[in-house]
Amino acid sequence: MDDDALIIVGAGIGGLTLAAALARDGRRVRVLEQADALGEVGAGVGLWTNAARCLSAIGVPPSLWERGSEVRCGEIATASGRVVSRVDVAGITSAFGAGSYVVHRAELHAAIASLVDPATVTLGARVSGLEQDADGVTVRLDGGGAVRGALVVGADGLRSAVRAAILGEAAPSYAGETCYRGVCDLGAREPHVLREVQGRGLRCAVCSIGPGRIYWWATRPAPEGEPDVPEERKAALAAWFDGFAFGFPEALEATRPDAILRNDLYDRPPAPSWSAGRVTLLGDAAHPTTPNLGQGACMAIEDAIVLARALAAHPTDHARAFAAYERARMPRTSRIVEQSRRVGRIGGWSSAPLVALRSLAFAATPDFLVDRVMRAQLGYDATRAPL
Repeated sequence: MDDDALIIVGAGIGGLTLAAALARDGRRVRVLEQADALGEVGAGVGLWTNAARCLSAIGVPPSLWERGSEVRCGEIATASGRVVSRVDVAGITSAFGAGSYVVHRAELHAAIASLVDPATVTLGARVSGLEQDADGVTVRLDGGGAVRGALVVGADGLRSAVRAAILGEAAPSYAGETCYRGVCDLGAREPHVLREVQGRGLRCAVCSIGPGRIYWWATRPAPEGEPDVPEERKAALAAWFDGFAFGFPEALEATRPDAILRNDLYDRPPAPSWSAGRVTLLGDAAHPTTPNLGQGACMAIEDAIVLARALAAHPTDHARAFAAYERARMPRTSRIVEQSRRVGRIGGWSSAPLVALRSLAFAATPDFLVDRVMRAQLGYDATRAPL
């Protein structure tokens, strides 16, 4: 038993980033993952400057960015093809020492996993409960096994077993939308432009994740848990998004029907704390967000870096470390969750007058305001943020 190890529950992007960061600090870690193999789904992920800087700090090589595509311009457009808002992403990120990218999620996951000793990762380990005492935490596993460590970090996603153990079983908040995602072999017309195309209650985007590959996503209003037939998703999406400008119908046509993913969108209102005793949370386990700002994975990466720094600053006092971590992270994550929820509500407007008003509002927003919001999101430096 590694009684002095820090146990990380969940080997997703946030959990592995924390494991890599702690290993660089010389801290013993053990990662528990419920899946039988390490991996990620076949979709893309945005790595804005704030996350790219963190990954570079733990040793993720530049080859990851080279396999993906740099975002140099962001746009919002109408379904008919009119661009109503544009932001110079490259101009903003040039001051921060790192770019912004879209990469394949599986390639990002593999790049971070390569920094973690495989011997510290236990697969097929599903958590069923936690027991704390003055000296450590015992993690109970399905099947009757148990693992003991000094501290536990729950990085196990939206429906976190660790969160349920310390904060209760409250359900996340449904955003009223469902999201479809896919990857196809197709060259992007504008490989460095990230553009959201908005229709009446429908939104989509097509973006490059490297030469000859496209990642796309699409959302629509739907009842929570609405049943569907995976084999029928492609035809349904083609009907809903028929005539949309900027290449989404073409990307959809090039996508295999069995490669289309679907997930309902959720978030949670801010919690007063993410910690209880020797246990804390990060990423979606702590503050799940809708994907409207593209910051979900980025915030998990930031959490991992800040938590590792807090633990290094207070190596023998976990209570002070967790408190410092929460003080540093809660204001930013709460703000982004709320902003993302608001953007999603506006993007989901479906009545013709509201859709027209939305386009007018985007077109009338001064460039300096858009620039200010983007700089606040992208300029955050988790490697130096005050603790």
